[in-house]
Amino acid sequence: MFSILTFFSLLVLISALFFHHYRRIRNLISKDSTDFKITNYFFWQVKRISGLFKTSIKKDCQKLLHKVLYLRYPTAEKWSIILLSLSFVLLAASGFIYALFITQSLYGYPLLLHVILGGVFSVCLSVVVVLQAPIYSFNKEVEFSKDTFERREVKKHVTVAQKILFWLFVIPGLLLALTALSLMLPVFSLPAQLVVIDIHRYSALSALLSAIAFTYFTFINDVK
Repeated sequence: MFSILTFFSLLVLISALFFHHYRRIRNLISKDSTDFKITNYFFWQVKRISGLFKTSIKKDCQKLLHKVLYLRYPTAEKWSIILLSLSFVLLAASGFIYALFITQSLYGYPLLLHVILGGVFSVCLSVVVVLQAPIYSFNKEVEFSKDTFERREVKKHVTVAQKILFWLFVIPGLLLALTALSLMLPVFSLPAQLVVIDIHRYSALSALLSAIAFTYFTFINDVK
């Protein structure tokens, strides 16, 4: 059931983001958005997907790394964001590979690495939440002067979608840390442990979907 829900939700999310990107490009080119044709969308989608294989993945990764390393944040905060992103990617890769393609649960060195990365993720998530919470608050827009937060530049505009997705990532992320710690304590019966494991899995899926959508909306907001 979890595998089916994972594949289906990822397919729906990626399809929705593709469609959103297509409509956004169409609106930028032409103000008349009523001339939508499903055939044009599918041709655009095929062309877009085929173009991914023609571009250099190495160059794209270098551009992304360059952009991340030059985040306009203080050093400690910047590296907290970087370590949070890397640890989450590795956690998602190891966890979902075993959950979807391997019948046996994590064990041995992969489990040890997963636990270590989980500790890094929990610490970095706590730091990022404390420092980024004012930025993604639903109150009025928060601005920082260049004389505060170690001369951080003025924060750019954050959309409502980014704020929602940020907290939709934080809440499952905290549940991931809490359930992982709970499984290490000998206080739950076997049925209770199975429930905790299910909460851990679905929290991971929610965090993954939120992270993908947040990355997408952050990217299109940066290129405006």
